[in-house]
Amino acid sequence: RRRMIQQLIFVMSLLSGLTFVSTFVLVDRKTTTISTTMKNIQQSYHYERLSSRTKKLYAATEKDSSIDTPSDQQPKPTVAIVGSGAVGSYYGARLWEGGNYNVKFHMRGEHYQECQANGLNVTSIDGDIFIPPTKLMAYEDTADIGPVDWVIVALKSSSLQVIPKLIVPLLTKTTRVLVIMNGLVEDDLLSMLAKETNTDSNDNELCCGAVYGGMALICSNRLRPGRIDHSYAGLLTGGVATASSASGASNVFDPSHQEAFEMLWKDTKQSIAFEPILLRGRWMKNMWNLPFNTISVAMGGITVDKIVTDPGLRSLAYTIMDETIAIANADLAFHGHADDDNHDDDSTSIWLNEQDKEKMMAFTDIMGPYKTSTMLDLTNRRAMEVQYLFRKPLERAKALNVPAPHLETLVLQVEAMQRFHNLF
Repeated sequence: RRRMIQQLIFVMSLLSGLTFVSTFVLVDRKTTTISTTMKNIQQSYHYERLSSRTKKLYAATEKDSSIDTPSDQQPKPTVAIVGSGAVGSYYGARLWEGGNYNVKFHMRGEHYQECQANGLNVTSIDGDIFIPPTKLMAYEDTADIGPVDWVIVALKSSSLQVIPKLIVPLLTKTTRVLVIMNGLVEDDLLSMLAKETNTDSNDNELCCGAVYGGMALICSNRLRPGRIDHSYAGLLTGGVATASSASGASNVFDPSHQEAFEMLWKDTKQSIAFEPILLRGRWMKNMWNLPFNTISVAMGGITVDKIVTDPGLRSLAYTIMDETIAIANADLAFHGHADDDNHDDDSTSIWLNEQDKEKMMAFTDIMGPYKTSTMLDLTNRRAMEVQYLFRKPLERAKALNVPAPHLETLVLQVEAMQRFHNLF
């Protein structure tokens, strides 16, 4: 018993001393499991970020796991991954690795054929994952998957219009949907989903349990069919876009929605964070996407390291960040999220600020020769996600009378690239 107590104290000291790189929960993934009572803590690197209610749920499930119950009496819940590319395959593989869910992947084309034949291979800085073809559940048609507990959508925003038809066969009144996409997509997606399911979004009628927005701060690429490489970061931030309740009214602040998101990633190596104000999370991700995706394309297809190491381009990136912060804070204020002048420092501010900007630049400084998603679309002559990633934020700025001349110039250049190469 004394030995166990010593081990427990040692583990807790490790957890309290984890080093944060650029404040983005990039923690040591090689912590050794010391005792079975600490198993969930050791495997859930985001533990300290969880709500207190979720921690109690973790403790309860840890206690229940000691009871040997036949698996056929407690079937695993099911997660469907819609958009099993670089991002969807990675997060889906992490859930499969955790072992708490039946993970079903919606795949297409050569990627589907290769994975069916030889399995899904994910190389990662946080530990490689291989799902053999005998264990991989891959489908070409979402109708063959059927209703599930969670849907994770990881398609590009250029495919927004096809999402409702893809996910409707997966939905029940309790299904939760996590949309991991770039840009300001929620308003249009919810409207399209309501139209597809004959529900009225204006009356808070919802075809599922909840819709979350997801922001992935990750460097992940599909090297070839069946092969995903995760090279840097990985933090997944989620927030509620809309949700149903027993009364039928939207209740995005119900704590059960945060708990469900956090419990989804239990027993995985995935770092997560929950953003109570989804709009803030979207703009935080935009603070990276808008400078680095636009500049990389406007320069003809350059990697991130060239932007941060060139004095002129680095200065331009900072300027775009400043304009993004101004738009974001005006948008937050317009939606009723006023900043609190009584906070002690910028870290507790609702609005984006200089500290957020410097963290994002520091995060990018050590990213290396990363190819942004839009740059890859340009060089590979694929459809570029321009409308929701670039044009929508600029339209929001104009509607709010926030000047953003540098951002507007870059967006015009990106749109010209899209027209020249017909990347729609």
